Amino acid sequence: MFAGHPPESGAARARRSPLIRNGLSALFIASAWLGASAVNADSGAGLRATVKSEPLQLAQAGGARASAAADLDALIKAAKAEGDMTYYIDLTENVATRVGNGFTAKYGIKTSFIRLPGVPLQQRYSSEAAAGSIPANLLITSNSLPFAVDAVKQGWLEPIAESGLPVVKSGEFPSRLILGPVATVQITPWLFALNTDKLKGDAIPKDWADVLKPQFKGQVLLPDPRVAGAYIDFWSLILERYGQTYIDQLRAQNLRLYPGGVPAVQALAAGEGSILFPAVAPQVAGAKAKGGPVDVSIMEKTTGVEAMVMLTARAKAKTPNAARLFANYIMSQEGNAVLNGDPGGFTIYELNKLPKGYESPKPYPPSRREEIGKMLGFQ
Repeated sequence: MFAGHPPESGAARARRSPLIRNGLSALFIASAWLGASAVNADSGAGLRATVKSEPLQLAQAGGARASAAADLDALIKAAKAEGDMTYYIDLTENVATRVGNGFTAKYGIKTSFIRLPGVPLQQRYSSEAAAGSIPANLLITSNSLPFAVDAVKQGWLEPIAESGLPVVKSGEFPSRLILGPVATVQITPWLFALNTDKLKGDAIPKDWADVLKPQFKGQVLLPDPRVAGAYIDFWSLILERYGQTYIDQLRAQNLRLYPGGVPAVQALAAGEGSILFPAVAPQVAGAKAKGGPVDVSIMEKTTGVEAMVMLTARAKAKTPNAARLFANYIMSQEGNAVLNGDPGGFTIYELNKLPKGYESPKPYPPSRREEIGKMLGFQ
């Protein structure tokens, strides 16, 4: 039986880059694009300490606030003149619907969205952009900084850092969450999803290694990690922490494999197994709201899905001002609360609510996708 993880080597520790713990992670990629002086990758206590010890600060100069307010008024007027706005998103459909409705209620601008898993979404956007026609004015996609950096180089995306959004100019949005081309608008820890008819009390796992116990044989559901980079980041962290032995013993549990997170949650609710991982709370909330016997169990040591907003370049977008207004909305305290409104969710203004052992995901090359998929038994 797998009894825990061996001590990490110095090299393994060096490969990890917890944004919450020490302010690094994807910042290295942003540094390469922006220049080292433009990104603060200090070795302090990171985002958690920033939220605790540096409360939200609006720009001190009244002139800056007034300028941002005037910019917002002008942006609203320009956005309304453009009409409906289309965007792509890889978060769950209930989140996309909720935030779209909130935006429409506030500004009277209708939105439509296409929801795809992260990798197919990025592939679709890239193909459309290469063909010279980009329907999506804005993207919300997870753990996607490498994609965004490349898309900026291609001229498809406009960096959030250079977009002049009022929420940024005013100082409302936490500057540390702007990573050059993107802004992080949601951090959702990976966790266990449970079938509450099958799993109760002390039987609920308290660590990722607990699923290797005999009682979980034939009961573990896994979504295909190849559909989204965020899954690859999770399994890469698991491999670094526990080693190949964990994967080998997990495969011996007669895993139930599914093409993605949504069908896996649906299967969990239908009783096809007792536990699913990795999962995120919004996926489970949707099934639970429909009466499914599902719930979640949060691990203290985990990584997560970090949703990032990015803007199509103004010259290529059909409704660039509506897209910028939508980005401004979901980056504001008001709109971010709507985006993160699932039970147990929290906004990017409340990162002190993250599990104490949370580590921001380290981006891995796309080539690792097939490797990890095969390790877990996906063909």
